[in-house]
Amino acid sequence: MIIFYDGQCALCSREMNSLKKHDTNNRITLVDVHSDFFERHYGHLNKQSTLDILHGIDNDGTLLLGLDVTCRVWHLVGKFKWLQYLRKPPIKWVADKAYLLFAKHRVRLSTWLFPNQCDHPGCKGQ
Repeated sequence: MIIFYDGQCALCSREMNSLKKHDTNNRITLVDVHSDFFERHYGHLNKQSTLDILHGIDNDGTLLLGLDVTCRVWHLVGKFKWLQYLRKPPIKWVADKAYLLFAKHRVRLSTWLFPNQCDHPGCKGQ
């Protein structure tokens, strides 16, 4: 599975680093949407959309978004099995709304949680 993430967001980068540490079977490829690699190989994806909500492409080519990505990748590495409950109705609806709220404010959260590690332009001056 390929995950497209914001490498300038400290919170996002920490999550991806943690995920990759658990990926002992190399089932996940991480692509920073700010990288030249993203532009060369995935330029057909809308960069702003990938920054607004986590994007992933499954092995069968299916595009996944938001918590569908998070739940799938943690399942792939065999961790946080409880996350699968976030995909069950009616929890899914609430979890997806909460994720969108989180995603909208992730840069601000990164600034508060990791003030010296946030490289995102939105972190400057907050």
